[in-house]
Amino acid sequence: MSIALRVLRSLPAGVLAAAAVDAVCVRLRLPWRSLGPGLYLESVLLWGALGLLATLPAALTLGLARRKDAEAPGAGRVAATLLGWMTLPVAVHATLDHYVGLEAELSGLREPGPWLRVLLVLAVGCLLLFGLAHLTRRVGAGRLALASMALAALGGSFLPPRPRPVGARDPGLADSRPNLLLLVWDTTRADRLVPYGYGRDTTPHLARFAEESVVFENATSAATFTFSSHLSMLAGVYPSTHGARLLSTRYDPRRATTIAETLRKSGYRTGAFVGTDVLAGRTGIRHGFECYADRVDPKVCDTFAWGLLHDVQAVLAELVPALRGNGNPHWFQDFQRPASSVLAEALDWIGEDDGRPWFALVNLYDVHWPYVPRADGRALVSPYDGPLDGYLFRSDAWVPGTEWTERDAGHVGELYDGELLELDQAVDAFLSALRLEDGRTAVVMTSDHGEAFGEQGQWKHEDVGEPQVRIPLIVRPAATAPTGRRVAARVTNVDVAPTLLALAGLEAPESTEGFDLLAEHLEPERVVFVEDRDHLDPLDVRIALYRGSWKLVRRGLGPEARFTLFDLAADPRGRRDVAAEHPDLLAELTELLEQHRRERDAVDAEVQGPDPSAAAGLQALGYTGGEEDREAVE
Repeated sequence: MSIALRVLRSLPAGVLAAAAVDAVCVRLRLPWRSLGPGLYLESVLLWGALGLLATLPAALTLGLARRKDAEAPGAGRVAATLLGWMTLPVAVHATLDHYVGLEAELSGLREPGPWLRVLLVLAVGCLLLFGLAHLTRRVGAGRLALASMALAALGGSFLPPRPRPVGARDPGLADSRPNLLLLVWDTTRADRLVPYGYGRDTTPHLARFAEESVVFENATSAATFTFSSHLSMLAGVYPSTHGARLLSTRYDPRRATTIAETLRKSGYRTGAFVGTDVLAGRTGIRHGFECYADRVDPKVCDTFAWGLLHDVQAVLAELVPALRGNGNPHWFQDFQRPASSVLAEALDWIGEDDGRPWFALVNLYDVHWPYVPRADGRALVSPYDGPLDGYLFRSDAWVPGTEWTERDAGHVGELYDGELLELDQAVDAFLSALRLEDGRTAVVMTSDHGEAFGEQGQWKHEDVGEPQVRIPLIVRPAATAPTGRRVAARVTNVDVAPTLLALAGLEAPESTEGFDLLAEHLEPERVVFVEDRDHLDPLDVRIALYRGSWKLVRRGLGPEARFTLFDLAADPRGRRDVAAEHPDLLAELTELLEQHRRERDAVDAEVQGPDPSAAAGLQALGYTGGEEDREAVE
């Protein structure tokens, strides 16, 4: 029998075993997810493809070895050689991947540490393969293959998820407390919504919802990055207090307590359902949630084998333009999922038979980049034959160096409007299923940040311009027929946490930096902040201070910081710097900002390393600002 045929005969057992080990590793790394047998079946298909690719080098290796040894290789050596070619490249990639940062930054590989770990991995792998070959000679290839198949199937398919922790009931609080829904329309700017005066009918259902809610007309986000802003909403503190930023997408419970933990301890059941990998549970943001539904891509995308394939695709996309996929070199992984999937999971969980009131965080990522309405939303898009589409400057159709026009920016805005219309329809169906008219559920609808479409040369949400930080904030208390009203005072989504706690009859912690919006008398001259610390350069910090109609922006740290001042009463978009016209006010607001930031600036000046686990998702979603984006704007 030829060596190649013997290698192929050993392939099934090797594939099943490798897929099982990879699936078990996923279960150990993501214990909160319900994976089921689907993960193992997908892993088998992927490892089968890798195994077929490995047969050729395995056969060549065995053939070269046989030239020095007249005796044909035994079944153990054949299986070990094939497994080595299948698994060692994956193991080496997984080892090096810990040292690769945002935008595929390879500087971490210049140190000896990663390569010493690679040598250790290769040495341990070779020893295990040698032991496998020896075991096969003693036990027999047939028995070992059957045993590996059985163990692979059982271990890969039926390893159960870790049980959900259940919070204890607080006997001092009745079960009549309202359910709480925090509904986040990711990347939604207020001025594109009907309740905030937009002229196009993008959100007719939200407009009706707003009529029986409290609408805060001047709300700003705490940050311009999804993770930082969501954590500020959940903890009720600014980003410089909870510590998260683009280069450190992690939640540290020692710095701030989220309402998920507080509500769980008080007897609420807590669940989160998110549409983006930026909010993946591995960041720690799932702390306090009994259920955290964060799987946005096929299950196999969490395996080590897919990690290697992902990076191979990325390299090939750089070399072969046809593989670039509008900036996403992935066949079926885009690090986000539609509202239909998120809302269906949320409804299933809400409908579970449990007597406790519930708190649910629902993040809907549909209107985030790229802007690609797929159904009814196309009706809001006018005919257009220009160079810019919903993928912006990462589009395969975009020609670098082309100058975009106001008409091009308007087209992108219409695509965004179309996505809003479709999201509005999906949310309306979801809220109808909750039967808000029964008076048992309170809803806070808001966003984490806005979005820019060419205003003052800015795109997306990587600055503190008004389109990027002005957000909707709408609160509907639990009532059968609540009365709607509008509030003009300045608020921030840092106020979300204390407002939700108050709706549950709980007091906010002393460390909270926000207010209960339904009880507090909000001062017209209240000072709120936006902290944009989410850039690849840790020293690129942009802080906005609001007081009344005035907005002060500081860019940078230390003596090199630059200040601009805007009068939003006369200039709502914040386009004209009036600092020279109001020197006394500039000095007053600057001192106010510096007073607030004195201790925090020291933390901002600390250079931190990127979070490798989030690098691929952040880059694919455009958070790291690819070269195409920067060149187009410049």
